[in-house]
Amino acid sequence: MMPVMPCAHVRIGAIAAMLVMAAGLSEAQAAEVKHLAPAADVLIGKSGNVVIVSSPEGALIVDDERPTDVEEIQAAVKALTSGPIRYAIDTHWHVDHSGGNEALAKAGTVIVAQRNVRVRRSTDQFMAAYNRTVPAAPPEALPAIIFDDTLELHFAGETIDLRHAPNAHTDGDAIVRLARANVIHMGDIFFNGIWPFIDRSSGGDSRGLIRAVDMALAMADGRTVIVPGHGPIATTADLKHYRAMLADVSGRVQAQIVSGKSLAEIVASKPAAAYRDGMEGDEDRFVGAIYDSLKAG
Repeated sequence: MMPVMPCAHVRIGAIAAMLVMAAGLSEAQAAEVKHLAPAADVLIGKSGNVVIVSSPEGALIVDDERPTDVEEIQAAVKALTSGPIRYAIDTHWHVDHSGGNEALAKAGTVIVAQRNVRVRRSTDQFMAAYNRTVPAAPPEALPAIIFDDTLELHFAGETIDLRHAPNAHTDGDAIVRLARANVIHMGDIFFNGIWPFIDRSSGGDSRGLIRAVDMALAMADGRTVIVPGHGPIATTADLKHYRAMLADVSGRVQAQIVSGKSLAEIVASKPAAAYRDGMEGDEDRFVGAIYDSLKAG
């Protein structure tokens, strides 16, 4: 039985904290702002990476962490501009990336996301990987601007391209590219130094994850700054290495499925062992999600 939480806000915070710790991150991780390009910075936050596009009139951010992280985001933005946070883009629905929606929206921020983010945040979501239910968000926390395949925003002289990556980490992932700054925020399509979490309960699929990485690589060049949902800021070369790992492990799992091996046998064979160096998180869960994706066909 799920433990009783005193209120929905605390319950969401607990689940978000669980997601962060499951990804291999410390709750005590100190927030840090790194400069990426003119008018483009990234907050390496307690719960994930938040890109900030700033101007004298205010800021646009990509992801807004957990409800308890809003103050750290506001402090980071305040150090860059005296204006308000005008837009917040959710890369997907998980509460360590969209948990700040409610507080920011009440302060006047317009929330932007792919359509499936609004659909999932509108209803209770059961996450089988954690045997937890995330309660529906209040109306204020739901995205006010939604898109299906692509969306182009213009803010502070920057062109922000949003592209839906279907059935990757979830079914509502958005790849966000800052054209002038040459920065791509991957959300949780890319975990840098952490075994990927593929949320099968939310439409995630290992094959879609590889396609999403290919989509981002097609938008990048050798100078592009790659911002993962969690982990250090990366390069295009790092993303190519990540893609090669996904493809190799998927191929190893597929070969064992074809030979009739069970999930337990495949997990026990450690098909991702060659990539353990420097990795954190749950290797077996990653392999299990690939198996489940491939078996689903």
